[in-house]
Amino acid sequence: MDISSLLNSILKDPSILSELGNKVDADPDKVQKAASLGIPTIIEAINRNAQQDEKKVALSKALDDHKDDDVTDLSGFLKGLDPNDNEKMLKHILGPDEMKVENSIAKTSGLGIGQVSGIMGMLAPILMGMLGNKKKTENVGVEDLSSMTGSLGNVLGGSGSGGVMGMASKILDQDGDGEIMDDLGGIFGGLFGKK
Repeated sequence: MDISSLLNSILKDPSILSELGNKVDADPDKVQKAASLGIPTIIEAINRNAQQDEKKVALSKALDDHKDDDVTDLSGFLKGLDPNDNEKMLKHILGPDEMKVENSIAKTSGLGIGQVSGIMGMLAPILMGMLGNKKKTENVGVEDLSSMTGSLGNVLGGSGSGGVMGMASKILDQDGDGEIMDDLGGIFGGLFGKK
């Protein structure tokens, strides 16, 4: 399964959304909203780590640790996740931005912080597994990491200010003034308005 199909199944497969929802006691529609922001935000954070000399070596090693993760069977993969490991991984990826990211997604999706944290914690290993597989298959070295992680953002629609990756940047860069909530509401109208 290619990355585009895999991302699509996380965001649109009712059984996967239900499974994520069951683990955090949340409605699948709200899980979909949280995942639609959580995935690009995690990808953007990974991409930023890949562009920093002091972080990309650690990221490269972390991806090597996940190079054989079988993320093609998402349901089976989710069953084997350890919440404590998920939490540590998310902290490594988001760093000091973790709380503000989870706050923003919680406000926009209508979920509690704990639920968002749980969902984000499950999304992180899926994305690391995807990237680990890609790194192994394409034999990507440390110097080419940022090209690889950047290409994942392109799959989701690039980094234009109105796109999903643009929103991810805003979530990571926000200063806590709350204005981003208006922008996020706008993008959700676009994502979910057309059934």
